[in-house]
Amino acid sequence: MFPNQQSKPKIAVIGAGWAGLSAAVKLVHRADVTLFEAGKLAGGRARSFGGDKGGFSFLDNGQHIMIGAYHGVLALMKQIGVREQDAFVRLPLQWYLHDGLRFQTAALPAPWHVLLGLLGGKQISWAHKFKLLGDMHALQGRHRRNLPDTPIAAWLNERDTPRKLIAQFWQPLVWGALNTPLEQASLNILCNVLSDGVRANKAGSDYLLPKTDLGNIMANPALAYLRNHGATIRLETRVPPLENLPSGQVQVNGEAFDAVILAVAPYHAAALMPSETPDYIQTAYQNIEYRAITTVYLRYAQAVNLPAPMTGFAEGTAQWLIARGALGLPPQEVAAVVSVSDHIDAVKADEWAAKVHADVKRVCPDVGEPVASRVITEKRATIASKVNRPLPDFAWLHHRGIYPCGDYLHPRYPATLEAAVQSGVAAADLCWHDWQTRIQP
Repeated sequence: MFPNQQSKPKIAVIGAGWAGLSAAVKLVHRADVTLFEAGKLAGGRARSFGGDKGGFSFLDNGQHIMIGAYHGVLALMKQIGVREQDAFVRLPLQWYLHDGLRFQTAALPAPWHVLLGLLGGKQISWAHKFKLLGDMHALQGRHRRNLPDTPIAAWLNERDTPRKLIAQFWQPLVWGALNTPLEQASLNILCNVLSDGVRANKAGSDYLLPKTDLGNIMANPALAYLRNHGATIRLETRVPPLENLPSGQVQVNGEAFDAVILAVAPYHAAALMPSETPDYIQTAYQNIEYRAITTVYLRYAQAVNLPAPMTGFAEGTAQWLIARGALGLPPQEVAAVVSVSDHIDAVKADEWAAKVHADVKRVCPDVGEPVASRVITEKRATIASKVNRPLPDFAWLHHRGIYPCGDYLHPRYPATLEAAVQSGVAAADLCWHDWQTRIQP
């Protein structure tokens, strides 16, 4: 493997989503990088909408909510020349349910910012406050002891957590973070998210809400950075299944490369692997379970005065409404996030729009009818963050110069943009390490 003895390896990155872009940026200074992307636009499942925007300020292929603990994303943005303040509005963690719990973190170091915030919470009894704090403390202790994984619903049931707290805190939290029903969702993955985010430091728990489209935040600057540093970019280029050559290289589109970063969605990755790929790898891909996310964009004739930049519902179609006016965007626009949307009985775009409009009217009864709407559903937005989710064994592929990466392969996190970036960086580092190891005399 890796017979190329030149100073730089020749590496193909297949897929220009956030994992592929992060891998390419990581490699471009030490490798001859060629980036292949089947679509017209980079960004993968987190891209700006390329069609008619229908009068909206911008449309993304999903309303993404990031947090300050997304260190990989922020580091990548800094490297490609995107300033956080130009991309996001940073807000302290706040929890505002129109029909339930409301609190905001205090101006104190972690974990006191959450503790004092919850104690000052509204529309929640003192008994429920102490129960919620007790459950969170127990969760932290469980994480330290590294106990076996279990479904979140089962753990909450064992602790006799009241239904009200489940509906107003745990379910919105798990749906938003893991996009998985509580009955299936991994308690250990939730622990990792909370430990590295909310409990790590106060800034890590901040919301980062995009105030421009994801193309401006990541895809376009990353492509420009790669071009400026000598990478070859091939958009609208579909590649056939990979082939391992007798030389030890990998053939991509008739061209030989020393290694390949395979950074496409899992339902595309399996089809691109060499024909002799072992069945256990293909089976692992076939057994992946997906969950949908729907984003509904509504535009009204007048400003929509939501009480918080992120206004949520314990009972409703939308889990969260994003007030675009709070982000410096037109105040007539609202973006709604519907996680685990495959559980909702809605198919047509007008049905989704009507359901979310009903949620908006609960908060703003005089808002009038929307003058425009857009509905975007990703049926396979994320993999399900299930209990004891196994990771495929890729040693066979690595030995043949093929390195899969993506949000679905992160060992600790759910399928998020941060997981995608970290996975891309990890694949790039492993690929580089293997190449260096094999060229040593």
